[in-house]
Amino acid sequence: MAKIKSGVYWVTWANSNAKDSDSIDDLVDPFKTNAKAFIKALQDAGATVSVTNTLRSAKRAYLFHWCWLIGLGKAKASEATAMTGVDIEWDHGKDDDSKKGAKEMIDHFGLAVPPNSTNAPALDSVHISGKAVDMDITWSGTIKIKKKDGSEQSVTFMDNVNKNSKLHDVGATYGVKKLTTDAPHWSINGH
Repeated sequence: MAKIKSGVYWVTWANSNAKDSDSIDDLVDPFKTNAKAFIKALQDAGATVSVTNTLRSAKRAYLFHWCWLIGLGKAKASEATAMTGVDIEWDHGKDDDSKKGAKEMIDHFGLAVPPNSTNAPALDSVHISGKAVDMDITWSGTIKIKKKDGSEQSVTFMDNVNKNSKLHDVGATYGVKKLTTDAPHWSINGH
């Protein structure tokens, strides 16, 4: 079979053949139980939590990784590794065309890019093992969020969640740790 060039086709392909989950129930324990408890504490305090990703297909992670690097000019299309079952052609023959196809994928996947995310999506993401959650957390002003031990922490909303160390500290009490270079990403180990 001939390889198909990078571009929006691969987003449609991934949505059918390499689906992601946005269900907390698809995570593995103890992380699943911890994430549920942290989210409940946030909601009980008045925050709105929107879970956008939990369990990720390895094929989808591969597409995320290379489109991000190539589309943002951080890798040449010729540097991309191959993956069995994903017959994508990253190299369109011209750097600008390769970059454009990859950028199309970034946009249609809705991937976080600098300044919100300064690291490429990982090839071996903890999302693949069910130990990470991407979520948007919002509220107004200052709220009191219960830590796992029942004590409360006052946390003021910040537009840049990566800098909200008080929120990170609360999450850590539940074993849900913030990756401070990727706005929506929380995991079992902060990676």
